[in-house]
Parts: sequence; C-alpha cells; structure tokens
Amino acid sequence: MGNPKRNDNPWFMALYISGAGGILATYILVGFFVSRWLVKVWEGPSYWIAIGTISGLALGTFQIVILIKKFLGEHDG
Repeated sequence: MGNPKRNDNPWFMALYISGAGGILATYILVGFFVSRWLVKVWEGPSYWIAIGTISGLALGTFQIVILIKKFLGEHDG
C-alpha cells in the first residue's frame, strides 16, 4: 500500500521548484548588495562584489540541495 502522507500533486512539486529559484535569486541579490555596501563602507576593492555574488550563489545552491533532500526524503516510501 502507498504512503498516505505522500503528496504527488504536480502543483506541489511546481511550488517547490519555483521556490528553489526564488531562494537562489534572493541569496545572489543579498550577496551582491551586502558586498557592494562593504565596498562603499570599507573602501575595499571592487572584486569584493564578485566574491559576494559568488558566495551568494554558493549559499543559495547549498540551500537548494538541502531543500531537495528534504523533499525527496519525505517522498521515500
């Protein structure tokens, strides 16, 4: 018998996927704006902006991996 808690609704899966894209975009933007602010405040080199943006990308990717593992873990029978 199937798991009664299992939710195979395609809308639920689409919500997870769109949420993952939103999370990634948010992390990238936060990394960009924080690093740009740090460059202005501490008069740092402009490559800090690239480092902040890439850090946001890495953290966002890590968060998506955790989200996917959680989603797949709930759907394992």
